[in-house]
Amino acid sequence: MANERGLFPKARREELSDELRGLLSRWYRNAYEDDNLFLTMARRPGLLEATWGFIRYIYGGASSIESELFELVRVKLAWNNQCVH
Repeated sequence: MANERGLFPKARREELSDELRGLLSRWYRNAYEDDNLFLTMARRPGLLEATWGFIRYIYGGASSIESELFELVRVKLAWNNQCVH
């Protein structure tokens, strides 16, 4: 359920399962120190798992799209949508 500003609440780090804590450690190590997106999706582990697979595909080298181009597209989409995550 979204809050009064229309934002979804983040999961609390201290309430994450061991598996999610491990993924969050990988997130910090391989992606970003900003954990807003991860902790928001952690409230729905199935969504997080699906997104994680997509991220692995794009940034892991399996995609025919260069990861640098994908990152530019991701930033532009976030900007256009005024994404706070």
